[in-house]
Amino acid sequence: MAFLDNSGDIILDAVLTDLGRRRMAQGNFKIIKYAFGDDEIDYSLYNLNHASGSAYYDIEILQTPLFEAFAYSSIGITYGLASYARNDLLYIPEIKLNQVTNDQAVLTSNGLVYLAVNAETATALKGADALGSAAYYLENGSTSGYSMIFESGLDTTDLNADAANRTSYLVANNLVDSTYNVYFDNRFISNAATPTRTSRFTNDSSGNDKVSVRLKSSTATSRATGMTNTSVTTAIGINNTVYNITVGGASDTDVSALKGPRGSATAANFTVVTGLDTDSSGTQDSKFSLYGKTGQDLFGDSKTYDYIETEVIIEGLNTGARIQQTVRLTRRAS
Repeated sequence: MAFLDNSGDIILDAVLTDLGRRRMAQGNFKIIKYAFGDDEIDYSLYNLNHASGSAYYDIEILQTPLFEAFAYSSIGITYGLASYARNDLLYIPEIKLNQVTNDQAVLTSNGLVYLAVNAETATALKGADALGSAAYYLENGSTSGYSMIFESGLDTTDLNADAANRTSYLVANNLVDSTYNVYFDNRFISNAATPTRTSRFTNDSSGNDKVSVRLKSSTATSRATGMTNTSVTTAIGINNTVYNITVGGASDTDVSALKGPRGSATAANFTVVTGLDTDSSGTQDSKFSLYGKTGQDLFGDSKTYDYIETEVIIEGLNTGARIQQTVRLTRRAS
């Protein structure tokens, strides 16, 4: 369903899916739960400097056109609104992709995480005329080296990132994600690698990086409810005890992507489906032409690549926070 107009009376547009119409015809249609989302809204439009004053700070947001209702059960809410039992929470955690932890966190290029589907592609991407460093791509199915590292916590400078605030604002409110869901498109990705329990995410008494993320293949995947072509696996949350150390030369933000108290962290790498990593002329080859691009000169280095861009979603089970990241599955073509 969707709200189509908010300039006067509220108009609610509700459309039944095929399943809903079938159950209505059978006489057993009953709404037992629902969810709200704000996929259309860009909160950066909130303008504290609006010339007409405070009544107009949110005018651009309120006038944002909204989606019509979708009749397809496969259409899910990307940015769902979370519910919290407490009404006195001052800060809500979010999830951020870590880009600062040395020799651990894969770096993005133009907002994309590259995944080299085979060794030949990895060698080409590492070249000086391409991405230039192994820090800018993941290796297919690897459980060592670089991974996508995600952190859940408070990204604010209002609160010092110390142990006391972590306890008061996160631990005491059950806002530390001990488990995450990792969603991926099973047409292109067959499996995920997630952290082992020996992983750690912390800094030392001088503020220096003491992060050690170890991955293992996570085979217990299942299809995500209501999401077409999507599998989900769980990943543990590593206690994120990176603190703002007042002595020493290193900054906590040299280790963590968050500015305030941190809850936990997790990590992921992925294995592509069999055949996507080879230069065969079968079904997997056709996936690049059907869902992606083939023979592309991505870097002007005289090499061409095939690629598919796919989305992975990380969801904290305690906080309900989500992040969506585009991964470019890349294969050297020539």
